[in-house]
Amino acid sequence: MKSIWSLAAVLGTSAVVGCGSGLKEFPCEVVTGIVTCEGQPVREAQVYFTPKVSGKSAEVGKPGFAWTGEDGRFELSTYGDGDGAVVGPHIVRVTTGNKLPCNCVGEETRDLMEIEVKAGEENEFEIALPKRTSLAPAQTNPFDDPEEDEKK
Repeated sequence: MKSIWSLAAVLGTSAVVGCGSGLKEFPCEVVTGIVTCEGQPVREAQVYFTPKVSGKSAEVGKPGFAWTGEDGRFELSTYGDGDGAVVGPHIVRVTTGNKLPCNCVGEETRDLMEIEVKAGEENEFEIALPKRTSLAPAQTNPFDDPEEDEKK
């Protein structure tokens, strides 16, 4: 009886390892671009490309992510460093924190645009952040410590 339970435990463990060991990868293309605010580059912004469901399959792949550099430029990564984004339509969001050099807004819950990442083509995009309106309050970063800001 002990050997049956041991065999069941080994088979169960190998089934779990086998199922969880690989993430299904969808075809990607290199995606680069720049984030701007009133025509000026935005540094240290977080850029998200979230694949949209298209067709009959609910499987769309993993979102792509990047940080902008000092020059506002980014290169997306999805499954590996700099591999781009999944081919197909995406919703684009940008999070900027609360220290923008201009009167624009970027929040991870705001859809900025829809973009199509195309196979075999150059996928270079400019993401222009929208101007803040009186309806859009000054953006705050939920991870910022207000007491720390007062000390500066």
